[in-house]
Amino acid sequence: MLDGEPLDWLTVYSYERRSSISPLFIAVPAVILLFLGVFQSVRGLPAIEATTTLAPQATVGSVSPLPLPATGASIVSVTGLGTLAASGAPAPRPIASITKVMTAWVILKYHPLRPGEPGPTITTTAADASRYLQMLAQDQSVLPVAAGMSFTQLELLQGLLVPSANNFAEILAVWDAGSVQAFVQKMNAEARALGMASTTYADPSGFSSGSVSTPQDQLVLARAAMQNPVFAQIVAMPSVRLPGIGLVNAVNQLIGQDGVVGIKTGFTEEAGGNLLFVARRQVGGQQVEVIGAVMGQADRPAAFEATRRILAALGQGLQFARVVASGQPVATLDPEWSGPVDVVVAEDVQMLLWPGMTLEASVELNQVRGGMRAGTEVGTLVLRLGEQERRVPLTLARDLPKAGVLWRLTRT
Repeated sequence: MLDGEPLDWLTVYSYERRSSISPLFIAVPAVILLFLGVFQSVRGLPAIEATTTLAPQATVGSVSPLPLPATGASIVSVTGLGTLAASGAPAPRPIASITKVMTAWVILKYHPLRPGEPGPTITTTAADASRYLQMLAQDQSVLPVAAGMSFTQLELLQGLLVPSANNFAEILAVWDAGSVQAFVQKMNAEARALGMASTTYADPSGFSSGSVSTPQDQLVLARAAMQNPVFAQIVAMPSVRLPGIGLVNAVNQLIGQDGVVGIKTGFTEEAGGNLLFVARRQVGGQQVEVIGAVMGQADRPAAFEATRRILAALGQGLQFARVVASGQPVATLDPEWSGPVDVVVAEDVQMLLWPGMTLEASVELNQVRGGMRAGTEVGTLVLRLGEQERRVPLTLARDLPKAGVLWRLTRT
């Protein structure tokens, strides 16, 4: 009522209607909205999807076959790359004087020497002198001995491996094991221990055609033997002076050529020309070791020539080359709240390679989250090439932003 006048009934109704609205009618929706806002803000973010963009395998360079001989059996390996090529039937074949590598291995295992040590002195017997004459009559490779001559262990090993004296192999065998037969048993036991499953030794010199092996098995032995510094020193000698005998030259005519530092030749009518070789080459300023075997050639000169061709080809093809580049994308991160972010290689990677080899790559990503800056390390690139493995850091190419407030509130 205004100035004593009665209120209009509609005015009274509207006033009463407004007065009857509960505060809860307004408060409850506000609370709900607030709750939803808080829930959306604290709700866990979806995982960031990652997609690898680098191929798991790639051929590096054009395939470049090695010129292995068409006859016999051969194998070539490079330290760090493993076996590059092999040829010929896998069946065991006579190996001739390459047998002496195992003879030296057994002697040095049971009678180890350090560089510069001569070892014990062994005096030859009448039996040794008689055996020398028998071997000479059979046109075997021998050095002259008479009863009562004295040689150190080192000198006997030098005569065994440099001029390849079959009679020195037997002198060492009897000195070590008491008899040639007992020593041959030790040779075969060592072959089994090294995993040379296709190798059988019948004598310590290789004159017997029953001493057989494969290039693959001899590669295993060569790698092991070259770890012994005394053995490696002997097989690299182009000549040696022995007491009572004088200066004798190495049978291996490649010593000192094309980086060749060993190991052993072999020839018999049954075996043909054989060569187990090691060469050290400089590739990209780093030393690389090549180990190989050429077996079953027409004669020793043919084995030498085949090895020269192999080493010449390796000199042209072996290289240290960049296989991935700094900044190269290898994966993409795709957060729902922003655009994709590349994961890139943090540094250039160079590896030893032979053209045509397969580079294997795998990407290992850490858990990532928003708010990481460009350059943050987020994983590892694992590269494998032959026997080599490199692990390289991976980083973000740009900032990985945090999820914004608006996106958090409006996401479904």
